[in-house]
Amino acid sequence: MVEVEIKLKVDSADLIEKKLVELGFKKGQTLQEIDYYYNGVDRDFRESGEALRLRLTESLDGSAIVADRPGEPLIQMTYKGPKLDKVSMSRVEHQVNIDDFETMQSILSSLGYKPVMPVIKLRRELFSEEMTACVDTVDGLGDYLELEIIVDEENQREDALNKIADVLNKMEYSISDTTTISYLSMLEMSNMD
Repeated sequence: MVEVEIKLKVDSADLIEKKLVELGFKKGQTLQEIDYYYNGVDRDFRESGEALRLRLTESLDGSAIVADRPGEPLIQMTYKGPKLDKVSMSRVEHQVNIDDFETMQSILSSLGYKPVMPVIKLRRELFSEEMTACVDTVDGLGDYLELEIIVDEENQREDALNKIADVLNKMEYSISDTTTISYLSMLEMSNMD
């Protein structure tokens, strides 16, 4: 699967959420996500452009995230390959749900993967027929909009990116306003200052 995604710094999460609703997006859950990233054993993921993430997601509005375990967090392990172009955050992505967070952390540590700083965010999800919008407030960074479409094949990426660009245009933004820098990289750069 290919995640076709853009990331845009915004001034107001509330205003962006309102614009998305006006465009027909339906509100989803409000979540807290804590992303624990790991660096490679045989290569530096910062240099290769890859990402390995263990994510802990909790609902802040009381709704169940995991159908058979109401009230419990969702735990996911995600591998993201290098970015597929220079204008978006599009990547090949593989993701699996995990039942035991601490054991997964121990496995990664035992294999030699090194944890890097966590990324903590409040995420408001909104959905259209084929697109997901995430309005994020990231600790230490501020407010961002992510728009994404998941496609099965790499040859579907350009069409999906055009659909995302159309939504951006309707919100009076363009692809050139977006960033290809991850939240983790932004936080690492801000800690170097």
